[in-house]
Amino acid sequence: MRASIAILTHQQQGLSPKSHLGYILRESWAPEGRRVVVHQGLKRPPPADLGFLHVDLTTVPESYRQLGAAYPRCVNGAAPAIAKRRISRHLLGAEDAYDGPVLVKTDLNHAGVPERRLALASAGRWRRLVERLRRALPPAWTGCLRDDRYLLFERRSQVPDWVWRAPGLVVERFLVERRGELYAMHMWFFLGDRDAVGTSLASAPLVKGENTVQRLPPHEDVPESLRQRRRELGFDYGKFDYVIVEGEAVLFDASRTPHASRNGLSERGREICRRLAPGIDRFLGR
Repeated sequence: MRASIAILTHQQQGLSPKSHLGYILRESWAPEGRRVVVHQGLKRPPPADLGFLHVDLTTVPESYRQLGAAYPRCVNGAAPAIAKRRISRHLLGAEDAYDGPVLVKTDLNHAGVPERRLALASAGRWRRLVERLRRALPPAWTGCLRDDRYLLFERRSQVPDWVWRAPGLVVERFLVERRGELYAMHMWFFLGDRDAVGTSLASAPLVKGENTVQRLPPHEDVPESLRQRRRELGFDYGKFDYVIVEGEAVLFDASRTPHASRNGLSERGREICRRLAPGIDRFLGR
């Protein structure tokens, strides 16, 4: 039977059950009786009305892009690259005059973890040993961040020279949104014409799960400038992390393959997925 939707995944990744798309397929599309096939790898994909490119890498390989191009319409087919140098408009160079707070992060999305996993999966024992040794050495020697964690500096001038020489790292202005004594971070999830924004409030400027003290209910208040940025970047589905500073939306990170934490989706995360699920009809002409 012809599938309505073919989800195209990497040979070594597949569709993670902890991904938001996996939850949407399992809890919304399947119970509705939608015909969906998850295709893994580069073999000839199944016929379908819609392709859905879901490869968890910063840059989608051309071979996988060609799979998506075989369909009349392919979700995220126009968003192949999401490196920080493409996404962020607040990156700095060593000679820039700005000398406020900065973050040092990887150019690759998600600290380059998906790329590293793929490389090690096909590597021999010697290559894996070298990788463990490399990650144990001081960051100044390897140009890699320890434990994949951001580095925060109060001034750009405090950034060590080795960071500027590391091709895999970027330096970005550290801009924060205040909510009284707390700090806010917004996560805009979208699929087609459906939106859901999750706002987290934390006790520290660098908002993380471990310092979050409040998670606001999902809402749909998305700045128009971000919608325009989404169009420029070619996103049909994904997640944008941003803050509002002096009335301006500042985009930090973009993901085509949002995932839950190690503990799985929270109730807010499940509600966001339920809100997004009908957005697929935008691409099916319904």
